Order: sequence, then structure tokens, then C-alpha cells
Amino acid sequence: MNHNKTGKRILVPLAVAACLSVGLSGCSKKTTEEHLDAARQFVAANDQDAALIEFKNAIKKDPKAALPRFELGKYYLQIGDYESAEKELNRALDFGQSPSEVLPYISVAYQKTGAENALADVDYRAEGMTAVESAEVGFYKLQALAQLEKSEEALAIIDDLETLDTSSVYRGLALAYRDIINQNLSAALASFKALREQSPNNKDVLQQLGKLALAEGDKALATDAFGDYVKDNPQDITTKFAYITLLVEAGDTQTAGPMVDELLNANPQHPLLNQYKGVIEANDGDYEAAATHLQVAMQNGNNNPALRLLAGYVAYQMQDFVTANNYLTEVAPDLPPDHPALSMLADSLLQVGESESATEILNRVDVEGPAGASLFSKAGYQLLKQGNVVDAKAMIEKSSEMSETADDLARLGVLQLSVNDIDGLVNLESALQKAPDNKVTQRTLIAAYISTNKLDKAKAATQQWLENVPDDYAPYLFLAEIAFKQGDKETAQAQIEKAKSLNPDSAEIELVEARFLLAEEKFDEAVVVLNEILAGNADDAKALTVLYTVATQTDAADEAQVAQRVYSEIGKHADNLDLRILAGRIAFSQNDYKKVINLLSSVEENTATPRVYWNLKGQTLIRLNDVVGAVEHYDAWLKLYPQDKTAVLGKLLLDDSLQQFNHGLSLANAFLAKQPDSQIRLLKAHFLAMTRQPKPAKAILQEMPDNVRAIPFVRGISARIAMLEGRGAEGLEDARAAYNEKPNAPNTMLMMAVLEASGKNDEAAAFLEQHLQAHPEDVRTAMMKAERQIGTDKAAAKDTYEKILQQTPENFVVLNNLAYLYFEDGEIDKALPLARKAVGLQPKNADSLDTLAQILLQQDKYEESLSLYETVVNDQQVSDTVYLNYVQVLLDMGRKEVARRKIQNQEFTSAVGKKRAERMRVRYSL
Repeated sequence: MNHNKTGKRILVPLAVAACLSVGLSGCSKKTTEEHLDAARQFVAANDQDAALIEFKNAIKKDPKAALPRFELGKYYLQIGDYESAEKELNRALDFGQSPSEVLPYISVAYQKTGAENALADVDYRAEGMTAVESAEVGFYKLQALAQLEKSEEALAIIDDLETLDTSSVYRGLALAYRDIINQNLSAALASFKALREQSPNNKDVLQQLGKLALAEGDKALATDAFGDYVKDNPQDITTKFAYITLLVEAGDTQTAGPMVDELLNANPQHPLLNQYKGVIEANDGDYEAAATHLQVAMQNGNNNPALRLLAGYVAYQMQDFVTANNYLTEVAPDLPPDHPALSMLADSLLQVGESESATEILNRVDVEGPAGASLFSKAGYQLLKQGNVVDAKAMIEKSSEMSETADDLARLGVLQLSVNDIDGLVNLESALQKAPDNKVTQRTLIAAYISTNKLDKAKAATQQWLENVPDDYAPYLFLAEIAFKQGDKETAQAQIEKAKSLNPDSAEIELVEARFLLAEEKFDEAVVVLNEILAGNADDAKALTVLYTVATQTDAADEAQVAQRVYSEIGKHADNLDLRILAGRIAFSQNDYKKVINLLSSVEENTATPRVYWNLKGQTLIRLNDVVGAVEHYDAWLKLYPQDKTAVLGKLLLDDSLQQFNHGLSLANAFLAKQPDSQIRLLKAHFLAMTRQPKPAKAILQEMPDNVRAIPFVRGISARIAMLEGRGAEGLEDARAAYNEKPNAPNTMLMMAVLEASGKNDEAAAFLEQHLQAHPEDVRTAMMKAERQIGTDKAAAKDTYEKILQQTPENFVVLNNLAYLYFEDGEIDKALPLARKAVGLQPKNADSLDTLAQILLQQDKYEESLSLYETVVNDQQVSDTVYLNYVQVLLDMGRKEVARRKIQNQEFTSAVGKKRAERMRVRYSL
């Protein structure tokens, strides 16, 4: 509550309070003219809000007065509110404002709002209009008619306007429009250029000139015209957008930037504006901000190829190669071979290890010079790293055509040597000539000389290096290596001492010394050197690895003590990956496979994980008989390195043990397509034989030299081929050789098959017994024996199955078969628990469910039996036998109609099933 100084309450008159409650303007005492004068003053002062209030107050004073609405309509035109302008100007006409005054303005409003039909009805020759006004209104009208495809009417107006006695630019615009209607655009463009000289700032001249220039492909002229237009007509958003687009396309982001920011402030989610803002920020090198705006553009429905191309470029610049791949892959099919985005995509794919996808892109890239040499050599490295020799050689060939700089030649040389191409030495030599101070190239070339036994060249290159850098210890190590290879051990040791004098604390030097001592079988001295290294760095994995190797092969060090030393250090340095893997290798050699898994469990599996880890864990899982874990491990390994030969070999052996021969064949084919390899080809021949394809398997073996065909494993393949070709007896000695080398289940079964094919059944039976006596753990062969016994001696088969269950109590096949044998002999008490256990292991297996159901029927448990059948017959395809057993249960339970439907709706495929079904139909009148 407010009080004055005397403490009396201030009273507000009721009338004044009412005015305050509805707004002061509602109680104004001004006349209409006074409001209009005030509005004009606010217009002059550029106070838009106040001007609009005063115009509206003038209208409130006299709602049917034409002048206030006319002036408000003109002001709406001025500020770019064309729809409101159209509305007020129409009302001004309705209330009596002279058409000659209103029509020039309302025609502009109609044009801006796209009201072509209304504009087409305007009288451009209204009484009182000047020739200049008629020319302008007539121009707008003929434009509208042309847009409404009423060309004849538009041309008639042009003819009429041509008779006007005026030099108005609109008369010229009308005449130029005749050429547009008649599709003579070059003449129209020339006319518009002349009109611009006559009236440089006329909005319609500029707008028409810009549109026509754009249509004719003259973007520079269009940009210039639109630029002048937008300068005086900033409220025309449509034309401003066209201008911004031209600026962005021309790379003039500095001019476009402020306009984009202005429009974005009003509409921050606008997809095209966000795209333009992303272009501007990318041009300025602000890639993070650009990525944000481009993302907004895409989230709001803008997914054009140019946007995704830009997003890919921005992601590439940010080294976000995964995102770059996603965007660039989408647009790559439509890009020409010389487009730089293809090179970016190839590089991004290489960065994330997708070398084969990168190869596909590089095969269509048209790029030359250093950039191409670098890209192709990088692809070659990645492909070789993944084992893809075929594609790597293709990339090396392309790189060799472009390599000119020292770096390019050095990379090319290393790549060539990696695929046993001796030209690599020549390129390394050229690289060193171009950059004689490059240590990496020097080291690489010298190491290449040594590995190819070019010791004189290696020595000369090393001495040249030493002359240039006399204080570097590294050349002395190379000289020591060369001397040692030449048998000059005294010089080798002298060179090591020189290296030590330059770098006395180097573990690298001491390791080289230890290696030389071991080569001379000076094990005790080598152990002393290794212990010196470990005294300074107890968790040096390289030194510990060499020390453990010495301990396992000699008496110079105690194997158990070294192992304990490694285990102790891994407890102190849990993050030392090399040491952890060494500890795993030691545990593996000690047959402590669970310890190996525990040691390796914390290792993160990615492309940086050492290859030795993958093989160590895979072999450990196999030794633990963890088939599921081994399959998962080798699959993960192959996902990262699909061409790793060790990984492929491991998975192929797993496929063989799991009898997944078709998968093994596919894997072998995929590997061989990228990397020729005799060992994998032999495994391919094996899988071909196992999938009953003797001809291609035989072709592979015929390519092999005699010493390879003499290998027992290969002889086993030959025996299988002989069996498949009907020459089983000829394969007997080959099968025997394979079995003697590896008496496993597959070779046992091969021997059995060959003996029986040779007519030696008794010998086959005796061989089977001998094998199982020598290898009682061979479950697969024991199961084969039991299956054979079922037809001749059920009691013996049951005995064999019982023995197998003692070894493998969860063996589903044995449980089911043994349960059925007991069931057939009426031993229900023995059959039932076995059948229930089998179903528990595989609850959706129709055969085991049938066995259990039949056993339950013997105990009159019809409901439970029926329930078992219904769990499979309604969800999957089952054999005719199982299905008809199910129908029989329905019949036995008195459900004849259900049985009728079931047998009528089922199509039986086996001859036995068809006959049994027919008998049931007749017997039960189904």
C-alpha cells in the first residue's frame, strides 16, 4: 500500500483506473489525424512498434476510414509484412480509397504473396493512374498472367504497355518480359542488363536480372544482382536465401556468414541454414562447430548428398574415421574417380582396419603424385598386416608408379621386401640417396642388406652412417651383427663395447650381447648379462623371455625359479602386457591351462593386442576342451584379422573336429583368394574330400610335390578320394599311414571304411576292437561301434553305450539311443530316466521327445505323452514317424476328429510314412 508524506491514502479516480486497466491508448483523446501524424513521426524515427500502435489507434478511432488503412498497408509493404499489407490495402479500397492510389501498392503485395489470380484481375489502367503507375501495375499483372500460363493475355498487356508515353523502367521490364515468354532468354538478359544501367537500384530489375542470370548459368552476374537487391530489400528472405546459396557455392563464406547468423537466430533448427553454417565453419577450420550444425541439419530432415559429403569431410578432418566412413560411404558410388572424397574414404577405411573395403575404393581412385603414392603404400601395409598378399601386391604396384620422394620410396622398398620383391632394396637405396640423414631409412636398408646376406653393402652403409653421426651407438650394433655373421666374433664384441661406451645403460645393447653369447653356447655368461638387465629393470619382458628360454633348454638357469620370478613381477606390474603374456606362456608349458586363462582374462582384445596372445589363448581353450569358448575366440580373432593364417588354421581345425566341413571349405576359399598358401590348400583338399568332392580335391594333391604327398595327413586325403571314386582297396596303405600317424576317430573310421571296401570285414572288426582297447577315450569311435552293434547284438550295444556314459554322462545321442534300446526290451525303469535326461539336454529335439513319449505311453501316461508331442509338431517339421506316433496317441485317447484333421493336413514324404498313414486312414476311417 502506498502513502503520501501526510500518511493519507492516494485515491485513483475510477475513470483513470479503467484506462490503466485496458491500456492508455484506449482512452486517448487524439483524433484520427493526430494518430496518423504520430504514426508518421514514428515511421521517420524508425520506431516500428510505436508506428504500428499509432496506425491501429487511428483505425480504432474510425474503423471505416480508408486513409488509415491505406497508410498502414503501405507501411506493412515497407517493413515486408506483405500479407498484412494485402489485407489493409484491400480494405482501403473497400472503404473508398482511390484505386489509382491503391493499385500500385496492392499489386506489389499481391506479387509478394503469390496471389497471381488476384493480381491478374487488377485494372492497371484505372482512372487517375499515371502512365508510370500503369506501367508498374501492368508489369506485375502480366507477370502473374505468365505464371498462370496465360501467355496470350500477358503478351496483349505488353503490347498495350508499349504504347504508354513513359520512359519508366517498368515499361522496359514489360518489353523485356516478351522475350522471356517467347523463350528468347539471351535477348531478355541483354535487355535486363541495359535496364540495370538505367535504374541500378530498382528492386524488380535486380530480382529479374538475378533470376534470369541464374537460369542462363551466369552465377557471377546472379550473385552480383541479388547482392544489390538484398542490400535494399533485406526483408525478402526468399531472395536472401538464393543469394546466400550462391555465395556459399562460390566460397564467399565471409559475406554469407552474417546473413546466415541473422537467419539462424530467428530459426535455429532450420536444416539448410545449419548446412550453410556448417560450410562456413568448416571453411574457417572450426570442425567441431561445423559437425554440430551439420548434425542439426540432418536431424531436421536435410539428407542431401552434398551435406553428407561435407559431414564426412568434417569428420575426417577431426580424425573421426568411423563417422567419416559412414557418411562418405553413402556418397562414394556417385563420385567421379578424381574426387578427393574417395581418397579420404579410402584413408578412413585404412585407419579403422577395413583394408579390403579400402582396396575396393582405391581400385577406382584416380589420384597421382605423392598423395597417391602415400595412400597406396598405406593400403599395402594394412593389407599385408592382415595377410592379404594378393591385394597388397596390387597396391604396391600402383604405389611404385607414383613414388618419387624419399619417404615414398622408403615405404615402397619396405613393402616390396615384405613380399620378397628384391626391387625393394633398390628403392630403399634411392630413398637414402634423396634423404641421406633419414635414420629410419638407414636402419631399414641396413637390416634389409643383412637379411639378404649382402653383408659388404650393409657394412659400407653402416660406416657411412657412422661417419655422419659418430656419437650414435646404433651403427655399432649393426657392425657387431655383420661381424658376427661373418664369423669375426672378436670384432663383434669390440663393436658392442663401443656401443656400450656411448650408451652404457642400454638394455638393447645387452640383449644383443646376450644373443651373441647364446649363439656361441656361452649360456652361463648370457645369463649373467640377462640378470644385469633385470637388475636395472626387473619386469623387462624381453630379458625375462630370453632367460626363461635358456632355463628350459640348459642348466644355466633354474626353470622353476625363473617362472616364479615372472609370476612375482606380474603381481607387481599387472599392466605389463608383454610380461602377462610371458607368464601365460610359462603356465601353458606347465600344463596349467586354467592359470593361463586367468592371466589372460584381463587382456583387452583389439587390433593392438599382440598376436601371440590370440594363439596362446586359442590353444589353451582347445586343451581345456572348451569348444564353445574356442569357437568364440577364433571367431573374434578372425573378425579383426580375417587373413591371419594362424587364426584360420585354428578355426579350420575346429571346423574339422565339429564336422562343419562346408564352413571349413568356405573359410579356406576366402583365405586363399587373398593369400596363396600350400598348407591351407591341403586343408581345402581335405574339406573337399569330406564334402564328397573328389575331383577338385584330387587336383590339389596332384599339384603338390612328392614329399608333400607322402605326408600321412595328405595320404589320408588320398585314401578318402580313393573311397569316393570307388577305389577303396587302393587307399588301404594311405589310410593306414594316416592312422598310424594320428589314431583319432576320423582316421579310425577311414581305416574301417577302407578295410570293409576291400572285403576285409573281420579285419575291420578286429581293428576296431584293438583301437578302442588302445584308445578307450575315443568316444566317437565307441559310438560308431555301438551303432554297428544295434543291428546284431543289442545287449552288446547297450553295454557299449553304458561305458560311454561313464566317460561322457551328458552325451545326448548316447542317452537317447540307450533309452530307446531299453524301451524296446521292455526295461522301462532303466529307459525312463535316460530319456528324461536326454530331453532335458535338448528339449526341442523331436527324436528324443518321441522316445520319451513312447516310454510314457507304456506307463499309460497319455496326457504327458501328448503334451510332449505337441511341443514339437506344432512348431517345427518332424519326421513322418514322429508325426504318425503323435496321431496314434490322439486316436488312442479317443480324439478321432483332431487326428483326422492332423493326418489330412500333413504331407508325408517317406514311402514308409505314406504306407503307414494310409493304413491308419483305413483302419480308423479317417
